[in-house]
Amino acid sequence: MGKYHINRLLGSYRNVLHELYIIDTIVKMTSDYCTELEFSGQYYGMSGEYSSQLSAERNHYINMLSVLSEKISILIDLNLSAEDELLLQENSDYCSRKIAAESPANKGS
Repeated sequence: MGKYHINRLLGSYRNVLHELYIIDTIVKMTSDYCTELEFSGQYYGMSGEYSSQLSAERNHYINMLSVLSEKISILIDLNLSAEDELLLQENSDYCSRKIAAESPANKGS
């Protein structure tokens, strides 16, 4: 794979990583907000039955947001691993070209 393609892929991985961090921040902020409402007991003047339903619904959303955040973390890790592999490929290509260029057969000695 050529250096141009590796650089384009690295740029794409960095863009994806940036977007994943933004998404994870939004998910965590939403989860924190729901958790804060739940812990503060804000049920907007609802009766016991409705406040219990709202609490269960909030806890469901908090749990789903936690799962989503975990999945985003997995995607971030996969993205970083792929980026590392590309960097290794780029460096090994560079080293191979450097070794070939420095070989006695190519120096004309």
